[in-house]
Amino acid sequence: MPQTNELFFALVFFASLMGLVVAGILFFINKHQPLAPRLLGIYVFLFSITILHVGLSFTDFYLHYPHFWRSTAWATFCAPAVAYLYVRSVLYQSYRLKKTDILLFLPAIFYSLSLLPYYVKSSSQKLIVVSNFMADKTLIAKEPEGMLPPGWGVGARCVLGLILVIGQFVVLGKMRHRVLQSAQPAKQNETTYQWLFLFSSIIFFFYIIISVEHIFHFRGSRNLSTLIFFTMTGTIFFITLYLLMRPNILYGFKGWIVQAVPPVAAEEVKKNIEEKRPYLTVAQGKVYKLQVENHLNNNETFLKAGYKIKDLGEELDIPAYQMSAFINQEYGKNFNELINGFRVAYIGQLLKDSPEYFNFTLEALANKGGFNSRNSFFNAVKKVSGQTPAEYYGMKTAATTV
Repeated sequence: MPQTNELFFALVFFASLMGLVVAGILFFINKHQPLAPRLLGIYVFLFSITILHVGLSFTDFYLHYPHFWRSTAWATFCAPAVAYLYVRSVLYQSYRLKKTDILLFLPAIFYSLSLLPYYVKSSSQKLIVVSNFMADKTLIAKEPEGMLPPGWGVGARCVLGLILVIGQFVVLGKMRHRVLQSAQPAKQNETTYQWLFLFSSIIFFFYIIISVEHIFHFRGSRNLSTLIFFTMTGTIFFITLYLLMRPNILYGFKGWIVQAVPPVAAEEVKKNIEEKRPYLTVAQGKVYKLQVENHLNNNETFLKAGYKIKDLGEELDIPAYQMSAFINQEYGKNFNELINGFRVAYIGQLLKDSPEYFNFTLEALANKGGFNSRNSFFNAVKKVSGQTPAEYYGMKTAATTV
């Protein structure tokens, strides 16, 4: 680890660690989640490792490990492409990327190839490069190690970033009317749209700051690298805090707002799946809703403890990633919230049909309804109704004490 007592590196490490944790949660916690949250996780990951690289470049870390120098350069070219794809996937309610989206990552590939002269150097030769940087910090922006002329790499990042973030604003503008003035407006849709606009705005100002810093670097009149660093860490903090305050934005838009003229023929569903469209059609949504609700109501599979989305998908022969996208889009909630809603309703009907269940403890009722614990049952009822189970079901306190 680098030997430094500066608050600077402590903040770098904290911000990058927090970003990596958030990225891991968004990408790995639910492997069947829709495309958009995973893209956001990738974006946070790319930003986090870039922040960590910036912090380490102000320590002696790379003097000890010169092979890691410029090891994250590709991330700064991938980040704007991922941000654009994230915004587009939310707006168009996509659950898969297009084949042509690979073209957005060509700049990252070309730039990585331009650094081959550095990557193939020996350890001693790389150490000389790093030592030169330590003596002159302006070299980090000039990037003389590669085949590009000095400064072209940063300039290319600025141009690519600004082009793609402008692309984000373009698609936001195109979809604004459909999202905010749809036939079935939803508060979640407005909140999600506002988030995408704020997300894009922060990225836009970030690239403006990068561009200004790049100009001043070559004029030699001012060093704005600290401002860039705080902008990057601020972006990580903003994304994290926003997700904590409004996690429902991860579910995307509620309803089928992409198609202006909804298809009505259910037989089109098979055709749509065969065409591998990147979004769910209205016809698919209608069929899936009928299948899901009939299956859960008639078979009560939600009563199985540990019931997962892949189980429901296998029972209905619907891919788990499509099932996850459908639930988010139709109900504005995730799979666990949907299933817990069925469980809460089931227990309510059970108490209504058989009053003797009022004598059961909360733990016993939780097990009866498929919950793993009393706490999960309590939290589910609270989320559905805003009340405790005793208040919601009209239970006596004495009867619900374990």
